[in-house]
Amino acid sequence: MSKILLEINSKEKEIEIKGKSIRVDKLMELINIYPETAVAVKDGELLCDDDKIKDGERIKIVVATSKG
Repeated sequence: MSKILLEINSKEKEIEIKGKSIRVDKLMELINIYPETAVAVKDGELLCDDDKIKDGERIKIVVATSKG
């Protein structure tokens, strides 16, 4: 099992994944966030849905909100 460190809405969370990496879109599904409503950021750069996140990496998830 591998671990990824997440920051979601200023809260840190560590999750375990099977294998050594996971695609961004699969990670979003795993943490119950619709990929269309959030973006993943690593080292200040936006990640695409098909980018892979590897064991031990730190990812920030930014969820879009709408006030209307």
